Amino acid sequence: MIVCRLFLILCLMLAVPAWAVPAMWQVGQGKRQITLYGTIHALPKGTDWLTPQAAGAFNRAGSLVVEIAGPPDPAAMRAVVMELGRLPVPVQLASRLPDDLKPKADALLKATGLPPGALDGMESWLAALTLVQIEVARAGLDPAAGVDVALIARARAAGKPLVGLETARGQLALFDGLPEADQRLLLASAIADAGKTAEQMQDLVAAWAAGDVERILKDFDDASLSPELEKRLFRDRNAAWADWVQTALKRPGRHFMAVGAAHMAGPHSLIAMLKARGLRVRRVQ
Repeated sequence: MIVCRLFLILCLMLAVPAWAVPAMWQVGQGKRQITLYGTIHALPKGTDWLTPQAAGAFNRAGSLVVEIAGPPDPAAMRAVVMELGRLPVPVQLASRLPDDLKPKADALLKATGLPPGALDGMESWLAALTLVQIEVARAGLDPAAGVDVALIARARAAGKPLVGLETARGQLALFDGLPEADQRLLLASAIADAGKTAEQMQDLVAAWAAGDVERILKDFDDASLSPELEKRLFRDRNAAWADWVQTALKRPGRHFMAVGAAHMAGPHSLIAMLKARGLRVRRVQ
C-alpha cells in the first residue's frame, strides 16, 4: 500500500461520484479564521466537488493557501529533476530489487515501451515516481482536472493572493533526501503494485468523495511504511503546516487552506496536531 500513499501525495485520479462532498474544517473564528480543505490533486473531468458551503468559505477567504502555488515552469522543473534525480553513474535497476520482483520489473518495463536501461540513470526515488506516473498515464487520468488546479484558477480570477506552503524543488527534495533503503522500498512497491493500483485506490477515492476520514485512516494503516518515510512525507510536513496555521491566526485574516486529504487523517495528521496545540478545530462539511 506504499504506492497508495504515493498516489495521495502526487495525485488521486480514479473515478469518483458526480457529486462529491470532501471533508472540510474551520479553525479560529470571526476575522481570524482558516478553512482546512482536503484535496485530491487530480480528478476525471466533470467531477462536481465544490459544494455551496465550500464555495462560500472560499469566497469569504482573503487568500488561497496550497501546497505549491501554481504550476512550475516545465523547463525549470526538468532541470531540477535532472539535478536531484540523476545518478552520477548508472546502476542497473534490477540490482536494486529483490530477486522475486526482477521478472515483473522486466515485464513492466517492456510493457511501458521504455528503452532498455532507461531507469538505470535515475535515483531509486525518481525511478519509482516515473513508474507511478506511467501507470497514471496508461489509465487515461488527467491531473489538469485536480482540485488544486481548479482552486488556483478560481483564486487568480478573483484576484485572491496565493500562498504556497512548499515549492516543487522542496517536494522533490523530500524524496531525494530519503535513505537508499527507503527509496528502494518505494521502487519495489511501485513495481509490485503495478497493474493493480487502480483497484487499491478505489476505496481511498470513494472515502475522499464522501468526506470519510475514518475510512482514509483505515486504509492508511500500513505497517510496511518505514518510520523515515512516514516522518518525511507526512509528520514533518504536517507539523510545518500547523506552524503556519498558528502564525496566521495571530493576525486578522481569513484563509482557505487546501492540502492533500492524506494529511487530514490519523493521529499525526494536520487536524490532530492543531488540536494537540490547543486550537479548536470544527468539522463543517
